[in-house]
This record gives sequence, C-alpha cells and structure tokens, in this order.
Amino acid sequence: MITYNVREFTKSELKKYLDILNIDAHITLGLFDDFGIEMKLAEPYFDDAIAISIKDKKGYIAGSNERSILMGVYRLFDEWGVRFVRPGKDGTSYPDKCSAQDVEILEAASKRHRTMCIEGALTIKNVTDMIDWMPKVGFNGYYIQFAKPYVFFERWFNHRENEYKKHEAFDDGIIDEYYDIMICELKKRGLLINTMGHGWTTAPFGIAAEGWYQKDSESFPQEYKDICALVNGKRDVWDGTPIQTQLCYSNPYVKKTMANAVIDYVHTHPYVDVVHFWTGDYFNNTCECPECSKGTVADHVIAILNEITDTLVKEGLKTKIAFAIGYNSLHPTKINKIRNLENVILDFAPITRSYSQSFPKGFNIKQIPPYKINNFKSLKSVDENLSYLYNWQKVYGGDCVDFDYHLMWDHILDAGGEGISKIIHQDLQNMESLGFNGFISCQLQRNAFPTSLAMTIMAKTLWNSDTDFEKTRRTLYAATFGNECVDELCNYFSTLSDAFEIDSLRARKEYDQNAFRANMEKAVALMESFGNTIEANKNKGNDCQKASWKYLEYHQKAYLLVGKGALKKLDQNEEEGKKYIDAAIEYILRNEDEIQPVLDAMFFRRMIRSRIVVIKQEDK
Repeated sequence: MITYNVREFTKSELKKYLDILNIDAHITLGLFDDFGIEMKLAEPYFDDAIAISIKDKKGYIAGSNERSILMGVYRLFDEWGVRFVRPGKDGTSYPDKCSAQDVEILEAASKRHRTMCIEGALTIKNVTDMIDWMPKVGFNGYYIQFAKPYVFFERWFNHRENEYKKHEAFDDGIIDEYYDIMICELKKRGLLINTMGHGWTTAPFGIAAEGWYQKDSESFPQEYKDICALVNGKRDVWDGTPIQTQLCYSNPYVKKTMANAVIDYVHTHPYVDVVHFWTGDYFNNTCECPECSKGTVADHVIAILNEITDTLVKEGLKTKIAFAIGYNSLHPTKINKIRNLENVILDFAPITRSYSQSFPKGFNIKQIPPYKINNFKSLKSVDENLSYLYNWQKVYGGDCVDFDYHLMWDHILDAGGEGISKIIHQDLQNMESLGFNGFISCQLQRNAFPTSLAMTIMAKTLWNSDTDFEKTRRTLYAATFGNECVDELCNYFSTLSDAFEIDSLRARKEYDQNAFRANMEKAVALMESFGNTIEANKNKGNDCQKASWKYLEYHQKAYLLVGKGALKKLDQNEEEGKKYIDAAIEYILRNEDEIQPVLDAMFFRRMIRSRIVVIKQEDK
C-alpha cells in the first residue's frame, strides 16, 4: 500500500500560493503537540482544529491532525484575500494586492463530519477538482458510493440524455483507474474516506452492483431470487433493479454473508475510514415472511451491524460503520440494541423532505405512528421526518449525521440559488439541537450555476455554526464577479429565488398564485434587463471573474426561458409552457461543454422537465 505524505503536500501548497501572491514568508507547519498547543478533542483523528499565529509574515500553522494543517494553510490565504470560489482551474479569485496582515486564530470545527458525496454525471476532472476544493473551504471527507463509482462516470461517457453529444468508449478498466486516482487525491490531503453503502445486498451474492440499472427478472439466478424479500407472496428482484431490492434479512445465510462481506471489505480496504452499510434502496418492499415480520426492518439490520462491529472491536479495528435510516427503516429498533457505539455512525436520510422548510431548533413532533410492515408513506414535512430521528435517539446514543440531498435535485429549480442556501444555512445552524454531529451532502458535483453560494455556505457553516449568511454571500459575490456589482447581484439573485420557490414550482403545497405570478413576472423582467449588466462586465476582472460572468450569461438565458414557461403553466397553457421548458433544456444541452464544470446538464434536463408543475392536474 502506498504511504502518502500529507505534510509534504501541505508544504507544496503553502509554497504555491506564496509564490502566486509574490510573498516572502517564513511559516512553520506542525501538529498541536509540536507547538505545545492544548485543545480537548474527542477524536483528534476525526476532529479538525487549527491554530495560526503569523506576525510580520513569520510564524506557524498547526493542526489537530495532518489534514487540519492543510486546512490551516488554506485558511491563512483566505484571511489574506484569496477566495476559493468554486472547484476547477478558474475557481480561485486572487486579490489585486495582498497585504499579508498578521493573523491569530485558534478554533475547532463545529461539526466532526463535513462530507461531500459523489453524485451526478461526471468526468474524473470534475471529481478531482472537487477533492482539491474541499479542504480549501472546510470539508474534511469524501464519500465514494458503491465499491466502484461506475454509474456516475458511465452517465457522462454515454451521454444518454444529451443527443447533441456522442457516446464515448467506457469500460471497467477506466473505472478502476479513476478509483485509484480518487483514493490517491484523497489520501495525499489526509481527507476522510467514506465508501460503499449501495451493494451489500447484491455483490456478496454474485450480483453486479454498479448502479440503479434495471434488467429482466429472468436474467437473475434463482438462488438469488430465493433470498429476496417475500412481498405479496412472491420472492423476486424488485422491479428488476437489484440495488433497490430488499432481502430476507432474517435468513441466517443472508445475515452471515452480508456481515462477512463487510468485515472482509474492512480488512482489504484499510485506508477507508467509514464504511456505509445499507440495505436495498427502495421502500414498501420489505420481506413479509414470519421471521422478518418479527420486529422492525431496523431490528434485522442492527443484528447484522452488531455482528460486524463485534468483530471489528475484537480485532482492534477503528473503522466506523455507518448505517442508514430512511424509508422502511425509519422506525427504530424494538428488539436489538446497537452495540459498539465507538464504531458506529447513524445516517439519517430524510430523502422525501421539503427543501422549502428548514430544520427547527428542537423537535416539534415527537410521536410516530405504530410500525406496520410495508406501510411507508412519503413524509414531505421536515417535522414529520425528524420525529423518527427523535425516537431513534431514545435507543441510540452514538454519532449521528444528516445524510441529505439539498443539492441533488430541487436546487436546480431555485434559479437564484439563495433560497436553498438559506435552508442549508438554517439546517446546519440548528443541527446541534437535533443531535447531529455532522453532515453528508449527497449532491451533484457540478454545482456552481450561477454561483457556489449553497456549497460555500454549507462548508463554512459546518466549520463554524455562527457563520453569517449575509456576510458570506456578499464576500462570495465580490470574489466571484468583482466588487462593483455586489449590490446589484444580491438584488438579482434574491429576486430570482423569491420567484423560483421550490415547493410552489412543484405544486407541493397551496400557495398564493397571484403573488407567484407577480414574483415570476418581476424575475423575468429583471433577467431580460440584466443582459446589459452581463455584457458590460463579462470582460472585466481576473480570470475567475471573467469565467463567472460567462457562466452567468448562460444561466440568465436558460432561466429566462424557464420563467416564461412557468408563467404559461400558471395560465394553464401546458403546450406553450412545455415549449419554453424544452427550449431551455435544448439551450443547456447544446452548450454543455461551455458550462460543464458548473452545471450537470443531465440533471438540469430531468428536474426542469419533471418538477416544474406549478398547478397540479387535479387543481385545474
């Protein structure tokens, strides 16, 4: 196994940015112990803290671990005016002149787990750019779903949803190479590595676990079907999609095989810090056999989890195993108690929640309905989702993270990006009152269209829960586009977010249609006039700012069409509304290469086409 020298990489990054800024500084790097710095941390390997003491361009940067030293280096340059605006080569905005003022900082991150999770349609450059950007803004971990992230790269190479791009050659050899590159980039920065989740119900039984692929039921061997969940009197692969299929988790063979597979994986992947242990990725397809019907779904999952962690503890292994609650497993255990809490993390995954409502301070609903097998109903409200977490915390006292999807789907509807950013900010600020010790963002990696405000506020609030939203957005807009237009941009983006309110667009709630019309007409008019501002500024500023204005121009033209389409839908003119929506999608797909680093066109197409409803059919 290759040994990675995080300290050497940190030294090279310090030198690189000092050279760019043309600053002669003498800065020593080290751990807290090297400088006699004392700070009580529960788990120094996982818990990040930094100390910076620089006077007259001399001093030190220290960290609670090697990764934290690197974060301290980036924090110094942030204090000196370097802004890490977004992932990619055009994502760093440098000050016209760096004053290199004195800096004194001693602080620890507010949350232990600050993790980015792979999703979307991707090139390897998209991923390595994200990994490079993460420690610059405060993320400390990366989650690679599946044993190998095949599906995310396959989506890009095949361009199935962009008829203007040709399919490219792709095979398992490429994905093996990409996986190795990702691990290398993560290890040399000392970032925490999370893996797996999907695949434990398939790969240990000889079934490919590459993504959410559907196949004919006849293509699966009978011996696999025989261990699938018994639903409505039949055992079979659920909808032909093995990743979504539940198994008969009370079956001793299934339990032993899954537990051994996880243990073997830990042994063969010692560089992985957190292994996620999930079951099938769907709901109301739980096994109804007499044994599985005893207790909740979670009872059977926890029985396997305990067997895994018993072995890890016996062998002295520190790898953490994260188990997920969501869908069918939202109800807590009734029979089995979770053991070995030092090796366990709970992933709370409220996948059906609204992103127009933020987490509250504390639990507003504490009662949950009695458990009934295969009786899950989609929970749209945040409070309903959290009520299950409240009941889990009665039986579980270990580490808990919010595994959430703010930047996976619905954020694409929020044209200004500020509505979802405020939800993220409030969610993270209220986490402590809900028992969370961190956050995993399951999200598209190409996610800075038109700005990275949502990702930036996420990273900074996870590091410091007292992060000020208004200061952060103004600082980011100034770095992204230049100082001259900050007020105008704040008004522009907030106007767009007011109009493109997520749950109203999706018709997921009752709303004032007159107010919606007024806000959308205002946004459309502003977008039409804002073209003049873009034209006047797109050749100004540094390379980062010039690229930002270019991206904003594409954004303005696309969402102008979307806004007009939404108004037509409000008028119940579905045909005209669809024409505008289709025109926006075509515009993005034709220009994907120009905006590839900042927008996932595949998901833009999916969300804009399927989720802009405005008026439900039954309301017409």
